[in-house]
Amino acid sequence: MSKERGAFFKSDFFTGVAVSSLAFLAASLIPILGAFFLILTPLPIIYYYSKTGRTQGLAIFIASLFLVAIVLTLSGAAANLPFLFITGFLGLFLSEIFRRNYSIEKTVVYPVTATLILWCSFIVLQSLSVGEDPWRLVEDYIGRNIQESIQFYAQLDIPAEQIDLLKDNFKQITSFLANIFPALVLVSASFIVWLNILAAREIFQRTGMWQPNFGDLARWRAPEGLIWLLIAAGGLLLVPVSLVRIVSLNLVIVCLFAYLLQGLSIISFLFKTKNVHRSFRILCYCLIFAQQYIIILIAAVGIFDLWVDFRKFIKPVTLSTS
Repeated sequence: MSKERGAFFKSDFFTGVAVSSLAFLAASLIPILGAFFLILTPLPIIYYYSKTGRTQGLAIFIASLFLVAIVLTLSGAAANLPFLFITGFLGLFLSEIFRRNYSIEKTVVYPVTATLILWCSFIVLQSLSVGEDPWRLVEDYIGRNIQESIQFYAQLDIPAEQIDLLKDNFKQITSFLANIFPALVLVSASFIVWLNILAAREIFQRTGMWQPNFGDLARWRAPEGLIWLLIAAGGLLLVPVSLVRIVSLNLVIVCLFAYLLQGLSIISFLFKTKNVHRSFRILCYCLIFAQQYIIILIAAVGIFDLWVDFRKFIKPVTLSTS
């Protein structure tokens, strides 16, 4: 404990506060790219919490959030604070999970569950404070985001017909997104956790820090029984009952996300086996997430991998000798 107390005034503490604060501010104040920075805001907390220990790591999180709260309040962007608190808390939670050396499944499920509980609590508290139904708050939030997107698209070189199409179908789009909101939140939280786990492992490896042993993630597979849930949920989409269709659609989205991760693990296995350069890997992953059709294709690869086992067809590169 004395060692941890002494570390408060060493460079790691102040560096951690500075880096975490900049990450929070970038997520809040930078247009468009702010969403990308928000996804990675847990990463500085994970790194410095793991490096400096619990006491200093918690102090870094509190100090950086306090400094950012002052800046955002003065700049009129204090509404972003709940988002920053939850993503920062996710960094703390992931750091504690790392210490326990759980399996990759538990390392993802536990932080995602904690994040969902925080979000649900925030929505309920917000609804109680304004005296409005929680689901109405969700619909209003989605509607505001769609309107902001329309305004942003209007500033770009996008045909006016496409913008008018969004405006004309505003209510339908809002209703559809509200119906699949549970799946979107679960998938988003899982993706953020998964991405931060991979990024943290990379940083820990480069800096020589201890990291949990998840095994070879390039060989990861979704649970075999998940395919039956996907088939059942897909069949229930044909039932002419609105509530049944909404629930089944959410289940289908969650199942497809799991198979997307399995498809990505196959891509990772391909890159690893063929010794593909890191820069090209990053370029390919960016291309994958930029094109929704490629995402669907990779999810399909993850599904058919149950029967095909694509990895057995991927052979390592052999150097010819003259």
